[in-house]
Amino acid sequence: MNKPTTLPELPPTYYRDNFICLINTVNKMYGDLLASNEKHWYDSFSALSEAAQCLYIRLLTRKGPYFRYDKIHYPEIDSVDAAFTELKQAKMVSLNPNNICYDTFCALYSKPELLQLFDFLASHKQAKKPDIVNQVINHQPDISLHTVRLVEVYHNEHLPVFFLLFFGNSHQDLSQFVLADLGLHQFEDYPIDPNYRLFQQRQDIDQWLQLSALNELYWQYKEAKDLTAIAAMAESLPERFDWPPLERKRQQLINHVGRDIERLGSNVPEKLDQARLLYQQSERPPSRERQVRILDKQGNISQALALAQLIQASPTNEEEADVADVLTHRLLNKLGNKQPPRKKPQFENERLCLAQHQASVELDVAAYFQQHGWHSYYLENTLLCGLFGLALWDIIFSAQQGAFLNPFQRSPKDMFSHKFYLSRRLQIDERLAALESGEWQDWLEIYRAKQGISNDWVNWDMLPEAIVHQAVSAIPTSALVAIFKRILFDPRNNRNGFPDLILFKDEQYCFAEVKGPGDTLQKNQIRWLKMFQQNQINAKVVYVEWV
Repeated sequence: MNKPTTLPELPPTYYRDNFICLINTVNKMYGDLLASNEKHWYDSFSALSEAAQCLYIRLLTRKGPYFRYDKIHYPEIDSVDAAFTELKQAKMVSLNPNNICYDTFCALYSKPELLQLFDFLASHKQAKKPDIVNQVINHQPDISLHTVRLVEVYHNEHLPVFFLLFFGNSHQDLSQFVLADLGLHQFEDYPIDPNYRLFQQRQDIDQWLQLSALNELYWQYKEAKDLTAIAAMAESLPERFDWPPLERKRQQLINHVGRDIERLGSNVPEKLDQARLLYQQSERPPSRERQVRILDKQGNISQALALAQLIQASPTNEEEADVADVLTHRLLNKLGNKQPPRKKPQFENERLCLAQHQASVELDVAAYFQQHGWHSYYLENTLLCGLFGLALWDIIFSAQQGAFLNPFQRSPKDMFSHKFYLSRRLQIDERLAALESGEWQDWLEIYRAKQGISNDWVNWDMLPEAIVHQAVSAIPTSALVAIFKRILFDPRNNRNGFPDLILFKDEQYCFAEVKGPGDTLQKNQIRWLKMFQQNQINAKVVYVEWV
């Protein structure tokens, strides 16, 4: 699909339209769950004039809450003074706030401006701004004497609530709207229905925000490489939540904190026990694997083996199953139960000796097969993921509890968890049966009707219609159904690892994983090749040596 060469020009107040879309959607979906002060803020904003709304949004979405009046200029707002007067009357801002600390005051001024404001800084002209700020703090001048007017914006604490309820997470913001406004993303027209909303009670909203704040604190400590501070966080982690989405989020944080405490255990052995106790509160991989490794490190081999065998018997996903096999084999050997060496998987392969011409080894191999009569495409994960997205398009975008929260989603909120299949089992099983029987063959109709619409599975730029037609004509539907079933078992991990190339000749097809000199198969690639082998899906590994 060709992208537009020039981006459309946005209307001057596009950000107001987007903001109003956001807060109106939240009010429609969650009005009954909003706190009284949040509802009052929504009503107060809605009653403002367009100019006052624009000014408030401009400031609310900037780093604040304090601003210099003389620095506020927006060409689309005719009278900033009148807008500020209205905002003050509505108690949305304060003009000339009197509670500013020295750090905040200095942050609003450049270094040259501070030097000009305070005579005692005359001897510090060569100092850096942090040193200048320290001097101001030490001297404690009367900053109220300075004539520049300051503004404080109120109620920015409501924004995280509205963002969470609109996006269903704590990391997206208004920039998503701009991508849609510019035409860079087009979105499916799915229902936004209060009956299918994600949050059902106010407690879940508050706990989500609290957990998000803890998560943000963790990543700050992580960036600072402060493992001691991370270890201290273990005491402030909340107890288990009854609501599954929130509990999954909690367990993800537990795994992060536990892993860093485990690293501390290399120098402080008792930290290993603390990490293991944390992992026991989580069912999310790799919590059980980490427990096995800690028990092994502590010399509790029998206990480690019992847990590894439990994982073997009931793995959460295929990656966990693979790890459990390796750990079980090693632990049995440690206990004196001598195990035969693990067999390396054997796949059909071809060895080529090529002269290097293209930018990558995959393109050189694709060119080689092209010269030998094959239609060869370097698509990696794009083809089979794309076919999956086309085959299940209407099911992916069907109304489900908590699936669609706003008009800017590329897939439902549960797309990359096992819940996706469980919540739509009947529809998906019917579609796969229709695929296998030949009753459903709407590939090209769906492709043409949906082309350009955002879908996490379909990369339109790399999936021309002609390749879709070639693929569904050559690859048996039984093979595609088997592939789709494996994707559905673990969508997050099984959407990766597909062979690099797809080859077509006459009515033949073959997947080819390309490995250059010294390169080896990755675990997720091995898992797909094993699955292809078990289902008689044509695939091979191409090993390349350079001439």
